[in-house]
Amino acid sequence: MQNLTPVVKNIILLNILVFVACLLYPDLTDLLAMHYPTNPAFRPWQIITHMFTHGGFFHILFNMYALYSFGVILENERVLGSKRFAFLYLFSGLGAIAFYVAVNAGVAYYYIGQINFTNTTTLPATLSTDAVKSLSQIYYSGLVGASGAVYGLLTAFGYLFPNAPLMFIFIPVAVKAKYMIPLVIIGFDIMFAQTGIGNIAHTAHIGGAIFGFLLVLYWNKTNKKSFY
Repeated sequence: MQNLTPVVKNIILLNILVFVACLLYPDLTDLLAMHYPTNPAFRPWQIITHMFTHGGFFHILFNMYALYSFGVILENERVLGSKRFAFLYLFSGLGAIAFYVAVNAGVAYYYIGQINFTNTTTLPATLSTDAVKSLSQIYYSGLVGASGAVYGLLTAFGYLFPNAPLMFIFIPVAVKAKYMIPLVIIGFDIMFAQTGIGNIAHTAHIGGAIFGFLLVLYWNKTNKKSFY
């Protein structure tokens, strides 16, 4: 813990506290998770709280490990510093949820011609089983996790340190960040976002990556002395 930078340490501690609280009070997870805005379970605070809530031990473990691995470097005063790092993290997380909701709204509009549907909305009889499944998942699912914010850190790191060698935990082959992050990690999410395989919000990952990259690109273009 002594190697952690201030913002990274506080974010990790906050996530752990929320995780323990949700273990003690299971109903708290649904209250903090992000729901589709037309779902009665939606509350405005979920736009923020979902970023600090996780669905299981390995979910929080991998997110916090990634936050530690990339966050400590990015928060260094010679790179971003604490204030910009904190803004990057929150901006990426908010961008992730905005992108996620926008994509889901687009899917709903594509299928039924409206985005503000509810569980009482009469669905067209011509809808396929996959369409009904997609709409049900959009409406009833609750999104949790720091992954969107973490993906913003990943793309920021890849932009600032393109030649840094990265490795998967179980594959001891180093690949430069400029190849690993966009082609392997983000490419993975783009591919699986199309298929809908797995209980993972791939579009939130993509949104966080986009917003994180655009923010650090803007900072670098407007104030090049911020980075070394």
